[in-house]
Amino acid sequence: MRLVNAWLIIGIIICAMSNAGWNQSTPPMSPSSEHPFSKEVPDHEHVALTGAVITIHGLCETAKPLDSGEKPCATVVTQEAFERLVNSMNVTNKPLSQETRRNLAETYADYLMLEQPAVQVGLENTPQFAEVMRWWRLRTLADMYRGGLRAKFAHPTAQEVHAYYTERLPSFDRVRVERVVVPRSSAKADESSEADKKAFAMAQDARERLVKGETPALVQKDIYAQLKMEATPVTDLGRLGRSNFPPDEVDEVFSLAPGQVSKVEKEASYVIYKINVKETLSEESQKEEIAHEIAERKFSDAMRAVSESEKLEFNDAYLGPPVVPSHSNSGGMPNPSQ
Repeated sequence: MRLVNAWLIIGIIICAMSNAGWNQSTPPMSPSSEHPFSKEVPDHEHVALTGAVITIHGLCETAKPLDSGEKPCATVVTQEAFERLVNSMNVTNKPLSQETRRNLAETYADYLMLEQPAVQVGLENTPQFAEVMRWWRLRTLADMYRGGLRAKFAHPTAQEVHAYYTERLPSFDRVRVERVVVPRSSAKADESSEADKKAFAMAQDARERLVKGETPALVQKDIYAQLKMEATPVTDLGRLGRSNFPPDEVDEVFSLAPGQVSKVEKEASYVIYKINVKETLSEESQKEEIAHEIAERKFSDAMRAVSESEKLEFNDAYLGPPVVPSHSNSGGMPNPSQ
């Protein structure tokens, strides 16, 4: 079978995988998996390792005229060769879908057919080709190094998981809450204004009703009826963690016992929380998430150690200022969907 430039294949792999959504967030495969694609695509198992995956009739090692009288030649890519190629380039060990496999095979075939004409016109000896190959080499080495680190840290020990859980136990606290909302005129309303005073008084009254045992849903309905507002908000927020509340409210909310009611909180609206259930998520139920977090932190620390050992300097006059990614700030009230 014809030999193909390995760095050309790297380009094929990355191109094909990008076109088929290869860069989506997918959990890494276990390093012990002998066949990372078998679970995703079992249909190809019946093909013998020496069976042809791609056959290009007429594509010879050297160009030959059709009327030369010689036996027709062909380039054949076997399953063994195809999977060895893909597995060696798949530095992240992510599963390959049937669509991506097909896309990769078709792209590979296209490139094989174009290789010979490109070589004949001398493209592989051009400075541009050399620079492109240098880029692919750097990128592949970097990807392989990152992939190796992720594989190294992928499976934290049970002791590490337990230590992480006990050290951060408060972060696993959850409350099942209901919330009553009294709209303010604006998120930055003047508390001395008559409209805001009325809203605060209504919230205080609502809190008293909750303390006396009235249901949040009824209290919320009455408030919106008084304000002549439609689409009464849902009061049941479900199960929430500390990160779902503004920092200045967390300690109070999580200090309340089931059945207790918070003070009137000043958010974009005036709100009152009623605690229905308090619980702490078990270590067993969170071990996979904890293991993932430990692995990510180890990976980040390792990458930071590499970056901090060097000093980067960019010419902003030429490149322009650094691009700062924008982050949406939802803030304010907890989202019931979280």
